[in-house]
Amino acid sequence: MLRKAATVRYLSYMFGTLFTIINLFLIVTYLDIFQFAVWGVANSLIYVFSQFGQLTYVQYIEKYFPTLSKEKMDYYLYKFIKTISSLTIVWLLVLFVLDYFGYFNKYNAENLYILFLIVSLLTTVESIIEVSSKYLLALKETKKLDVYELFIFKFLRLIIFFLLLINNFSIYYLLLTNLIIRSVFLVAVLNHNRVGIVHIIKSVFKSKIFDDNFKQLSYTSIAFIIKSMQVTFLNVIFLILTIFSENETIAKYSLGILIINNMKPIFASLSSLLLPIISVNIKEKKDNSELLKLVIMVNSVIISVLVMISLLITEYQFIISFFLNDFDESIYTIIVLAVYVSAILMFYYPEFINLLFSNYERQLFYFMLLNYSLCLGGYYLFSKKYELNILLFYLLFDLLNLIFTKYLHRKISSTRFFRQIGITFWLVTGFVFFTAIDFDFNLSFSFIFFLVFLIYDLNKLKKNLKSYDLLKEVDEKS
Repeated sequence: MLRKAATVRYLSYMFGTLFTIINLFLIVTYLDIFQFAVWGVANSLIYVFSQFGQLTYVQYIEKYFPTLSKEKMDYYLYKFIKTISSLTIVWLLVLFVLDYFGYFNKYNAENLYILFLIVSLLTTVESIIEVSSKYLLALKETKKLDVYELFIFKFLRLIIFFLLLINNFSIYYLLLTNLIIRSVFLVAVLNHNRVGIVHIIKSVFKSKIFDDNFKQLSYTSIAFIIKSMQVTFLNVIFLILTIFSENETIAKYSLGILIINNMKPIFASLSSLLLPIISVNIKEKKDNSELLKLVIMVNSVIISVLVMISLLITEYQFIISFFLNDFDESIYTIIVLAVYVSAILMFYYPEFINLLFSNYERQLFYFMLLNYSLCLGGYYLFSKKYELNILLFYLLFDLLNLIFTKYLHRKISSTRFFRQIGITFWLVTGFVFFTAIDFDFNLSFSFIFFLVFLIYDLNKLKKNLKSYDLLKEVDEKS
């Protein structure tokens, strides 16, 4: 079951990301650099707002839904959706406050009120989609979610965006299209078992948000804050950068941020499928060590291949130079760094979830708060005087999270982290480092070494898969 779901998720995310990248480069090509800057800021605001708009529901669903009945899940889901929807006015007010203090002045954008309305509605839709996707994960219905997202959202959006862009429509129409398509996608997700959208709407309206709403708050509130810090850090420092930087710099990093936000789902695809398995195993007091070891190894191989592809594309600029005429040469380094740093989370995320579900949330919270404060404060202070690469600050933030997670996880597991990572990942790490410091090296020759070690890593992964299957069979028989 896990392998089928993982295969569907990987394939749908791979094709989906291809569509998204093509879509992204079309936007870069057809929008001027100032409009693209506004596009990046709008999407970062939606990303940050939608994270907070999920309240503590995602954390409750991840940990507790796998152990509840379907009827109980539906009861809470409809209540959660109604509560999230009621926050739309809050995001609209926040945007008006930002405008009052002059945040949007530098963009010289017209019809800001329309922009604010679309951003607020998109925030609500994205929050509900995230909650609904975790609900489907608990039901082990992720294959439907992944197929819906590939065809309803990413493929359809690419076609419509292309038509809008070649006819010189503004970003307002692009955002409105996003809102419509994401809403259609949400309807498909909620109606996955064909109960009817009218039934769903009635169930949402009948829900009482002031009764039995926030469950297990002592855990979910801490887990919510942890995740909020984790996923919003990069977008927050980007929004800080927009205060002190010119539109050209904002547009350049907008591309990097959008790549990261779209690459993360690929790297997280396998880890995210483990949530209900880890939850159930912990409740039944089963060891997750072998499963986590296997996931880290699989992640390292997939990450290595994708980073290597990004290195080759940016080095030889196969097609992308056509789309990036308005940017200087540093944009290629930003693209490589964006792909690489978006992967770091996946090396500790499975163990991070294992700790979170094992009542280590307070230790994770205290460290995350310290790390978030120091990295964010450091960036804010230095950015006033220097032009800093925000991707390197994000890399530092995630590396510190990784080190602490591995240290804490040793208390409940003897798994040795470095032994699970393929040699190919260390190779591409060196290649990315050389690229970041502008060191001249022969990438074609290096690629040969990469292929040799990739074969070695794949053989090692195959053996580990067989060992895991044998252990699983023994466990099921006992």
